[in-house]
Amino acid sequence: MNSSKKVLVTGATGLIGKELAQPLLQAGFEVHAFTIDGKNPDNGFHWIKGNLFNDSDIKAAMEAVKPQYLLNMAWCTVGDYLKSDLNYQFLQAGISLLKHFKDNGGKRAVFTGTCFEYKFKNTPLKETDELDPNKTVYTFCKNKLHETAAYFCAQHDISFGYGRIFYVYGRNENKTRLTGMIIDKLSRNEEVIIKSGRLYKDYMYAKDIAGAFAALLDSTAQGVVNICTGKAISIKDFTLEIARQMGKEHLVVFKNEPSNQPPIIIGDNTRLTKEVGYQIKYSLNTAIEEIWEHINGN
Repeated sequence: MNSSKKVLVTGATGLIGKELAQPLLQAGFEVHAFTIDGKNPDNGFHWIKGNLFNDSDIKAAMEAVKPQYLLNMAWCTVGDYLKSDLNYQFLQAGISLLKHFKDNGGKRAVFTGTCFEYKFKNTPLKETDELDPNKTVYTFCKNKLHETAAYFCAQHDISFGYGRIFYVYGRNENKTRLTGMIIDKLSRNEEVIIKSGRLYKDYMYAKDIAGAFAALLDSTAQGVVNICTGKAISIKDFTLEIARQMGKEHLVVFKNEPSNQPPIIIGDNTRLTKEVGYQIKYSLNTAIEEIWEHINGN
C-alpha cells in the first residue's frame, strides 16, 4: 500500500461513513478508522478504538498512524441534534483533530458541513452564497469549525476541503429520520402521514455522498464544495417512490399542511462535478431498490 495515501477517518460507522469503504479503498487509501465502537465490520479498514471527545485518545491515534490525510465525518445528526450541546463537543473535537494532525505531518484535511449553514433561497445554492449559520446550535458549530479549520490549515500549509451535505438517505437509516420512518411504518403496514408533501429537497444517496467525499479527499479542490445532486424532488414524490417499491402506496396519506420550512432547498453541484470530478451514480429509483433489497437480505 502506498503510505502517502494513509488517511484517518472519523464517523466511519455512521449513515454515510459506513459507505466509505469501497470508494476510499478503490482510490488507493490505507484507511485507519477512529471509533468508540467495540465491534466493527471487517471491511478493509484498520480500526482504532478511541473517544473523539478525549484529546489524549486523538493524540495517541495520530501519533500511531501519522496520516497524510484526515477525513472528519463524525457529528450528531439524530434526536434533538439541532439544539444539542453535543455540537460544541464535536466542534472542539474537530479542532483537536487538526492540531494533532498538523503535529504529525498531516497534509490534507476534509471536513463535513451542512446546507443549513446557508441563507435559504428558491434557486440553487452556490458555495459563495450568503450564510445564516446562527439559526441553530448545530449550524453555528458547523460553521465555526469550518472557519477555524480553514484558518488553521492556511496558517500551517495544510490543504483543506469542506463538503456541505444537503439531504441524505441510505441503508439502515434511523427511524426518526424521514426515510427510516417511512420504511419502518410501511414494513409494519402502518399508515404514513406526510404533512408537507409539496416541499422540494435535494436528496442524495449515502453511497453517492461517500463517493463524493472520497473523490474530494483525493482531489486538490480547496474550500467549500456542495455535496448534492443539483436536482430537487418533492417530499410527496420521494415518499411515493419508496411506497411504490414496497407495494404500499395505499398506506400513504398527504395532508399538505402549511410549513415554516423553505419551499425548496437545492444545491449547485458544479464544483463537485467539474473540479472534483465526481458524477452521481444512483438515481432515486435504483437507490431505493438497493435499500429495499438490503432490507430483504438480497
